[in-house]
Amino acid sequence: MWSTPDNETYRNVHIEVTAYTNDTDPTTALGIMCNKQAAEASYYYFAITPAGEYAIGRAIQNEPDLFLTNDDQWASSDLVAQNAAAYRLGADCGNGTLTLYVNGKQIASISDATYASGGVGLFVWSGAKATNADVTFDDFLMTEWP
Repeated sequence: MWSTPDNETYRNVHIEVTAYTNDTDPTTALGIMCNKQAAEASYYYFAITPAGEYAIGRAIQNEPDLFLTNDDQWASSDLVAQNAAAYRLGADCGNGTLTLYVNGKQIASISDATYASGGVGLFVWSGAKATNADVTFDDFLMTEWP
């Protein structure tokens, strides 16, 4: 499930949001989307799980997603607290650079210039065997990134 605030096209943005996990299953992924293409299910995303995993990915319509970090795999980070009640997520999306932040700390950064601009949004997706996927987002902030 994803939600976008509008149909505007943005370029070079920093996005932040607080995600409340509401006792969500640890396999549930949540995060930020950017450079969503208007006519396609194509975009970048910055995902974490309450299990402490993360990935920066690229979706291309009708193709399998590609994790641009960690050799196309989820990875764990000690900087992503396990089963926290809330996470402050951040993402830089522009100038060919994609950077993920959790609680103000940089988790990963990669270069990819497939999409230069597009829409923004927030998402939640449940693991195949998740028993609960309940996430609330608040305090959305988007600023121009130099």
